[in-house]
Amino acid sequence: MTRPAQQSVTIVDVAKAAGVSKSTAGRALTGAGEVSARTREKVARVAAELGYRPNGVARSMITGNTETVGVVIPDMSNRFFSAALQSIARTIRQHGYELLVSSTEGEPTLERRSVEVLATKRVDGLIVAPVGGADTHHLRQLAESGTALVLLDRPAPKITGASFVSVNNIEASRLAVNHLIGLGHRHIGIISEARYDAASAGDAVPAPTVDRPSTLRLAGYVRAMADAGLTVRPEHVAHSAYSSTASYAATRRLLQTTPRVTAIYCTDNVLSVGAFAALQDSGRRCPQEVSLIGFDDHEWAPLVRPRLTVVAQPTEDIGVTAAEDLLAAIADPTREPATRLLPARLITRDSTASPDHPG
Repeated sequence: MTRPAQQSVTIVDVAKAAGVSKSTAGRALTGAGEVSARTREKVARVAAELGYRPNGVARSMITGNTETVGVVIPDMSNRFFSAALQSIARTIRQHGYELLVSSTEGEPTLERRSVEVLATKRVDGLIVAPVGGADTHHLRQLAESGTALVLLDRPAPKITGASFVSVNNIEASRLAVNHLIGLGHRHIGIISEARYDAASAGDAVPAPTVDRPSTLRLAGYVRAMADAGLTVRPEHVAHSAYSSTASYAATRRLLQTTPRVTAIYCTDNVLSVGAFAALQDSGRRCPQEVSLIGFDDHEWAPLVRPRLTVVAQPTEDIGVTAAEDLLAAIADPTREPATRLLPARLITRDSTASPDHPG
């Protein structure tokens, strides 16, 4: 009953070999319509023997589903996104779906193109970590078209029809800063992508679905300091671009210009790499003279000396939650979008301790 490997087996071949009509064979294999259990089993057995592979395009025209989802992330090499992608893929596949993945390299034009291409391929839903910026028309079009959409880690403020999944960034920073305050630190520096404006720091309340993670993490630092009755000094807030080289330079400047700083908190995993190297090269002892807290528990954090204290995101849970929200939206297009902020945890190691001279 086998056919040569180079010949494509069609539904007509399956129907003929099983002794049923083409429509009956189609219903038996797709599960659509009334077919007896005996006929369904016979058709499935014949299809397996012939090596039949269903035409996904034709099936999607019948069912309305392609059983594929798209994932668009800004940086495949970033440990957070690669780990989240792994848990998304595992969850999606457990429900019979497959992934189409695109990395935008942080470029808005590539993000727009990726979303448009995946939409033309009729994916059943998308998980997108937006690059940011004012151009979210492609995401708004997607949401308004009825395609299931989940935003991962980064918000798109003008999009109202999408769920949003992230860590609770404000509370994550509070964990870090409160740990340092509890150790006796009073002059705490921060390395951040966000810029600090002392004049307006207390005016606006940052929102997870509006503001970038870096803004929220800086806000958590400011709140923790204020709640402890400590002054937030503008010179203690070191702005850095998103690179370890930039954070190295920002940390060196912070240490040179503000010698009273006895602790530093980094708000991103990439920034943590540069800050750790800068502190090592500064000649200041860690943690005896300067304590350091990083963000994300990368493989290197417990391997360096001193071992790095970190705020750890629940990366796997974030990926699973995003995937589950997307699957729920695919199953029920009328489902209301949700905002889910997962808790971080503090992992204390050797890089933090009470200061020799609290000041």
